Amino acid sequence: MKLLVLLSFLFVVSISYGQYDEFPLYPEGLENNPISYDVEESYVDSVVAPGALSGKNRVYSYVSNPTYMLFPASEAENKHIGLVIAPGGGLRNVWLDKEGIDIALWLSQKGISCMVLKYRVNHRDEKGKFKYKSDDYKEVADQDAKQAVTLMRSMAGNMDFDPDKVGMIGFSAGGWLTERITVKKVDGIGNMKPDWMPDFAGLIYFKNEAKYLKNKKNLKDLPPIFMAVARDDYRLGVLNDLDYFTKLILDVEKSELHIYNSGGHGFGISNDKGISVATWIDSFYNWMLDVNPQTP
Repeated sequence: MKLLVLLSFLFVVSISYGQYDEFPLYPEGLENNPISYDVEESYVDSVVAPGALSGKNRVYSYVSNPTYMLFPASEAENKHIGLVIAPGGGLRNVWLDKEGIDIALWLSQKGISCMVLKYRVNHRDEKGKFKYKSDDYKEVADQDAKQAVTLMRSMAGNMDFDPDKVGMIGFSAGGWLTERITVKKVDGIGNMKPDWMPDFAGLIYFKNEAKYLKNKKNLKDLPPIFMAVARDDYRLGVLNDLDYFTKLILDVEKSELHIYNSGGHGFGISNDKGISVATWIDSFYNWMLDVNPQTP
Protein backbone atom coordinates (compact mmCIF):
# COMPACT_ATOMS: atom_id res chain seq x y z
CA MET A 1 0.00 0.00 0.00
CA LYS A 2 2.84 2.39 0.88
CA LEU A 3 4.39 1.76 -2.53
CA LEU A 4 1.13 2.49 -4.34
CA VAL A 5 0.67 5.73 -2.41
CA LEU A 6 4.22 6.76 -3.25
CA LEU A 7 3.81 6.00 -6.92
CA SER A 8 0.76 8.23 -7.13
CA PHE A 9 3.00 11.21 -6.38
CA LEU A 10 5.75 10.45 -8.88
CA PHE A 11 4.42 12.34 -11.84
CA VAL A 12 5.98 15.65 -11.03
CA VAL A 13 8.73 15.08 -13.57
CA SER A 14 9.54 18.26 -15.41
CA ILE A 15 9.93 17.55 -19.12
CA SER A 16 11.86 20.71 -19.77
CA TYR A 17 15.39 20.58 -21.02
CA GLY A 18 16.84 21.10 -17.58
CA GLN A 19 16.44 19.34 -14.27
CA TYR A 20 14.75 15.96 -13.86
CA ASP A 21 13.56 14.51 -10.59
CA GLU A 22 15.29 11.35 -9.38
CA PHE A 23 13.51 8.79 -7.23
CA PRO A 24 15.00 5.94 -5.18
CA LEU A 25 14.85 2.65 -7.05
CA TYR A 26 13.90 0.94 -3.81
CA PRO A 27 11.18 3.23 -2.37
CA GLU A 28 11.10 1.45 0.98
CA GLY A 29 14.87 1.38 1.32
CA LEU A 30 17.67 -0.98 0.38
CA GLU A 31 18.74 -3.15 3.28
CA ASN A 32 22.26 -4.53 3.54
CA ASN A 33 23.47 -2.72 0.43
CA PRO A 34 26.79 -4.39 -0.48
CA ILE A 35 27.92 -1.40 -2.57
CA SER A 36 29.34 1.56 -0.66
CA TYR A 37 32.07 4.14 -1.21
CA ASP A 38 34.00 6.52 1.00
CA VAL A 39 33.31 9.34 -1.45
CA GLU A 40 30.06 10.85 -2.63
CA GLU A 41 28.48 10.01 -5.96
CA SER A 42 29.83 12.45 -8.54
CA TYR A 43 29.96 13.16 -12.24
CA VAL A 44 32.17 14.75 -14.84
CA ASP A 45 30.93 16.72 -17.82
CA SER A 46 31.87 15.16 -21.13
CA VAL A 47 31.57 16.68 -24.59
CA VAL A 48 27.98 17.35 -25.59
CA ALA A 49 27.30 15.96 -29.05
CA PRO A 50 25.28 17.80 -31.68
CA GLY A 51 21.60 16.98 -31.38
CA ALA A 52 21.76 16.11 -27.66
CA LEU A 53 18.27 16.94 -26.41
CA SER A 54 19.30 17.37 -22.78
CA GLY A 55 22.16 19.70 -23.63
CA LYS A 56 24.32 17.76 -21.19
CA ASN A 57 26.64 14.76 -21.10
CA ARG A 58 27.25 13.80 -17.47
CA VAL A 59 29.21 10.66 -16.61
CA TYR A 60 28.43 9.43 -13.09
CA SER A 61 30.68 7.34 -10.88
CA TYR A 62 30.56 5.99 -7.31
CA VAL A 63 26.84 5.27 -7.62
CA SER A 64 25.81 3.23 -4.58
CA ASN A 65 22.19 4.31 -4.20
CA PRO A 66 20.33 3.50 -7.44
CA THR A 67 17.69 5.90 -8.72
CA TYR A 68 15.42 6.39 -11.69
CA MET A 69 13.75 9.19 -13.62
CA LEU A 70 10.39 9.13 -15.37
CA PHE A 71 9.47 10.57 -18.75
CA PRO A 72 5.73 10.13 -19.40
CA ALA A 73 4.56 9.66 -22.96
CA SER A 74 3.18 12.61 -24.84
CA GLU A 75 -0.55 12.45 -24.17
CA ALA A 76 -1.39 13.24 -27.77
CA GLU A 77 1.00 10.57 -29.13
CA ASN A 78 0.68 7.89 -26.42
CA LYS A 79 1.44 4.42 -27.81
CA HIS A 80 0.78 2.72 -24.42
CA ILE A 81 4.26 1.16 -24.29
CA GLY A 82 6.65 1.27 -21.32
CA LEU A 83 10.42 1.20 -21.61
CA VAL A 84 13.29 1.00 -19.11
CA ILE A 85 16.54 2.58 -20.37
CA ALA A 86 19.91 1.36 -19.04
CA PRO A 87 22.82 3.65 -19.99
CA GLY A 88 26.31 2.29 -20.50
CA GLY A 89 29.59 3.07 -18.78
CA GLY A 90 31.58 -0.13 -18.45
CA LEU A 91 29.73 -1.03 -15.22
CA ARG A 92 31.92 1.56 -13.46
CA ASN A 93 30.18 4.70 -14.76
CA VAL A 94 26.71 5.72 -15.93
CA TRP A 95 26.46 7.93 -19.01
CA LEU A 96 23.18 9.32 -17.79
CA ASP A 97 22.40 11.94 -20.45
CA LYS A 98 23.82 10.59 -23.69
CA GLU A 99 22.49 7.06 -23.25
CA GLY A 100 19.60 7.77 -20.91
CA ILE A 101 17.86 11.14 -20.73
CA ASP A 102 18.42 12.01 -24.41
CA ILE A 103 16.87 8.70 -25.43
CA ALA A 104 13.92 9.17 -23.05
CA LEU A 105 13.24 12.70 -24.26
CA TRP A 106 13.14 11.58 -27.90
CA LEU A 107 10.97 8.52 -27.30
CA SER A 108 8.56 10.11 -24.82
CA GLN A 109 7.77 12.81 -27.37
CA LYS A 110 6.87 9.97 -29.74
CA GLY A 111 4.49 8.41 -27.22
CA ILE A 112 6.67 5.93 -25.29
CA SER A 113 6.63 6.06 -21.47
CA CYS A 114 10.24 5.87 -20.30
CA MET A 115 12.22 5.22 -17.15
CA VAL A 116 15.94 6.02 -17.05
CA LEU A 117 17.82 3.76 -14.64
CA LYS A 118 20.90 4.92 -12.74
CA TYR A 119 22.12 1.60 -11.39
CA ARG A 120 24.87 0.87 -8.87
CA VAL A 121 28.38 0.74 -10.31
CA ASN A 122 31.71 -0.88 -9.52
CA HIS A 123 34.78 1.32 -9.10
CA ARG A 124 38.10 0.57 -10.78
CA ASP A 125 41.26 2.09 -9.34
CA GLU A 126 44.28 3.49 -11.18
CA LYS A 127 45.78 -0.01 -11.35
CA GLY A 128 42.70 -1.37 -13.09
CA LYS A 129 41.44 -3.33 -10.10
CA PHE A 130 37.72 -3.29 -9.33
CA LYS A 131 36.63 -2.77 -5.74
CA TYR A 132 34.04 -5.55 -5.85
CA LYS A 133 34.43 -9.05 -7.27
CA SER A 134 32.88 -9.41 -10.68
CA ASP A 135 30.32 -12.07 -9.80
CA ASP A 136 29.23 -10.22 -6.65
CA TYR A 137 28.79 -6.95 -8.48
CA LYS A 138 26.93 -8.52 -11.40
CA GLU A 139 24.27 -9.84 -9.03
CA VAL A 140 23.81 -6.31 -7.68
CA ALA A 141 23.44 -4.81 -11.15
CA ASP A 142 21.08 -7.63 -12.02
CA GLN A 143 18.97 -6.83 -8.95
CA ASP A 144 18.71 -3.17 -9.98
CA ALA A 145 17.65 -4.05 -13.52
CA LYS A 146 14.97 -6.46 -12.36
CA GLN A 147 13.69 -3.96 -9.81
CA ALA A 148 13.46 -1.27 -12.51
CA VAL A 149 11.37 -3.40 -14.88
CA THR A 150 9.15 -4.58 -12.03
CA LEU A 151 8.63 -1.02 -10.80
CA MET A 152 7.94 0.29 -14.29
CA ARG A 153 5.35 -2.41 -14.89
CA SER A 154 3.61 -1.45 -11.62
CA MET A 155 3.23 2.11 -12.93
CA ALA A 156 1.24 1.09 -16.00
CA GLY A 157 -2.06 2.39 -14.65
CA ASN A 158 -0.74 5.79 -13.55
CA MET A 159 1.34 6.33 -16.68
CA ASP A 160 -1.28 4.94 -19.07
CA PHE A 161 0.56 2.10 -20.79
CA ASP A 162 -0.09 -1.60 -21.17
CA PRO A 163 1.56 -3.62 -18.36
CA ASP A 164 2.16 -6.41 -20.89
CA LYS A 165 4.12 -4.05 -23.15
CA VAL A 166 7.14 -3.18 -21.00
CA GLY A 167 10.57 -3.51 -22.55
CA MET A 168 14.15 -2.63 -21.77
CA ILE A 169 16.88 -1.08 -23.88
CA GLY A 170 20.53 -0.92 -22.90
CA PHE A 171 23.65 0.68 -24.31
CA SER A 172 27.09 -0.93 -24.16
CA ALA A 173 27.35 -2.23 -20.56
CA GLY A 174 23.67 -1.36 -20.14
CA GLY A 175 23.05 -3.62 -23.11
CA TRP A 176 24.95 -6.37 -21.33
CA LEU A 177 22.68 -5.85 -18.33
CA THR A 178 19.58 -5.94 -20.54
CA GLU A 179 20.81 -9.11 -22.21
CA ARG A 180 21.53 -10.66 -18.82
CA ILE A 181 18.01 -10.35 -17.40
CA THR A 182 16.34 -11.03 -20.75
CA VAL A 183 18.33 -14.17 -21.54
CA LYS A 184 20.34 -15.63 -18.67
CA LYS A 185 17.78 -15.23 -15.94
CA VAL A 186 14.88 -16.82 -17.84
CA ASP A 187 16.22 -20.36 -17.56
CA GLY A 188 14.35 -22.37 -14.96
CA ILE A 189 11.47 -19.93 -14.43
CA GLY A 190 8.96 -22.25 -16.10
CA ASN A 191 5.92 -20.98 -17.97
CA MET A 192 5.17 -18.13 -15.56
CA LYS A 193 6.88 -14.98 -16.81
CA PRO A 194 8.07 -12.90 -13.85
CA ASP A 195 7.27 -9.18 -13.69
CA TRP A 196 10.96 -8.32 -14.08
CA MET A 197 11.36 -10.03 -17.45
CA PRO A 198 11.14 -7.54 -20.35
CA ASP A 199 8.51 -8.16 -23.02
CA PHE A 200 11.02 -6.99 -25.65
CA ALA A 201 14.65 -5.90 -25.56
CA GLY A 202 16.93 -3.45 -27.32
CA LEU A 203 20.68 -4.16 -27.33
CA ILE A 204 22.60 -1.16 -28.64
CA TYR A 205 26.35 -1.66 -29.19
CA PHE A 206 26.08 -4.04 -26.27
CA LYS A 207 29.25 -5.29 -24.67
CA ASN A 208 30.47 -8.86 -24.01
CA GLU A 209 29.98 -10.62 -27.34
CA ALA A 210 26.51 -11.89 -26.41
CA LYS A 211 27.75 -14.55 -24.01
CA TYR A 212 24.33 -15.17 -22.53
CA LEU A 213 22.64 -15.32 -25.90
CA LYS A 214 25.15 -17.88 -27.14
CA ASN A 215 24.58 -20.09 -24.11
CA LYS A 216 20.81 -20.05 -24.52
CA LYS A 217 19.65 -23.49 -25.69
CA ASN A 218 16.23 -22.58 -27.00
CA LEU A 219 16.23 -19.16 -28.63
CA LYS A 220 12.53 -19.43 -29.39
CA ASP A 221 11.82 -18.82 -25.68
CA LEU A 222 13.16 -15.28 -25.92
CA PRO A 223 11.14 -12.10 -26.41
CA PRO A 224 11.72 -10.02 -29.57
CA ILE A 225 15.20 -8.47 -29.66
CA PHE A 226 16.43 -5.39 -31.52
CA MET A 227 20.18 -4.99 -32.04
CA ALA A 228 22.13 -2.07 -33.48
CA VAL A 229 25.88 -1.77 -33.97
CA ALA A 230 28.35 0.03 -36.23
CA ARG A 231 30.71 -2.06 -38.33
CA ASP A 232 33.65 0.07 -37.12
CA ASP A 233 32.93 -0.54 -33.43
CA TYR A 234 36.35 -1.62 -32.16
CA ARG A 235 35.03 -2.81 -28.79
CA LEU A 236 32.59 -5.45 -29.93
CA GLY A 237 32.77 -8.91 -31.40
CA VAL A 238 29.30 -8.86 -32.94
CA LEU A 239 30.64 -8.58 -36.45
CA ASN A 240 32.75 -11.70 -35.91
CA ASP A 241 29.62 -13.73 -35.20
CA LEU A 242 27.29 -12.82 -38.03
CA ASP A 243 26.37 -16.45 -38.63
CA TYR A 244 25.15 -16.72 -35.06
CA PHE A 245 23.25 -13.43 -35.11
CA THR A 246 21.63 -14.35 -38.40
CA LYS A 247 20.36 -17.49 -36.71
CA LEU A 248 19.20 -15.42 -33.75
CA ILE A 249 17.03 -13.06 -35.75
CA LEU A 250 15.56 -16.00 -37.66
CA ASP A 251 14.78 -18.03 -34.52
CA VAL A 252 13.54 -15.24 -32.26
CA GLU A 253 10.27 -13.97 -33.66
CA LYS A 254 10.12 -10.31 -34.71
CA SER A 255 13.80 -9.69 -34.00
CA GLU A 256 16.06 -7.36 -35.99
CA LEU A 257 19.79 -6.71 -36.39
CA HIS A 258 20.99 -3.38 -37.80
CA ILE A 259 24.63 -2.95 -38.81
CA TYR A 260 25.59 0.60 -39.78
CA ASN A 261 28.52 1.51 -42.00
CA SER A 262 30.02 3.89 -39.41
CA GLY A 263 29.42 5.19 -35.93
CA GLY A 264 32.06 3.54 -33.77
CA HIS A 265 31.19 2.77 -30.17
CA GLY A 266 28.80 4.98 -28.24
CA PHE A 267 27.00 6.76 -31.07
CA GLY A 268 23.87 7.48 -28.99
CA ILE A 269 21.36 9.58 -30.94
CA SER A 270 23.77 12.33 -31.97
CA ASN A 271 24.01 13.28 -35.61
CA ASP A 272 27.80 13.64 -35.78
CA LYS A 273 28.61 9.94 -36.35
CA GLY A 274 27.01 9.57 -39.77
CA ILE A 275 23.68 10.09 -41.46
CA SER A 276 22.72 6.43 -41.57
CA VAL A 277 23.56 5.50 -37.98
CA ALA A 278 21.56 8.50 -36.71
CA THR A 279 18.41 6.75 -37.94
CA TRP A 280 18.75 3.75 -35.61
CA ILE A 281 16.36 5.24 -33.06
CA ASP A 282 13.69 5.71 -35.73
CA SER A 283 14.09 2.04 -36.60
CA PHE A 284 13.90 1.05 -32.94
CA TYR A 285 10.78 3.13 -32.42
CA ASN A 286 9.04 1.66 -35.46
CA TRP A 287 10.12 -1.84 -34.40
CA MET A 288 8.52 -1.30 -30.99
CA LEU A 289 5.25 -0.48 -32.72
CA ASP A 290 5.55 -3.69 -34.77
CA VAL A 291 6.08 -5.91 -31.74
CA ASN A 292 3.48 -4.05 -29.67
CA PRO A 293 0.50 -3.63 -32.02
CA GLN A 294 -1.77 -0.72 -31.20
CA THR A 295 -5.38 -1.48 -30.40
CA PRO A 296 -8.01 0.69 -32.09
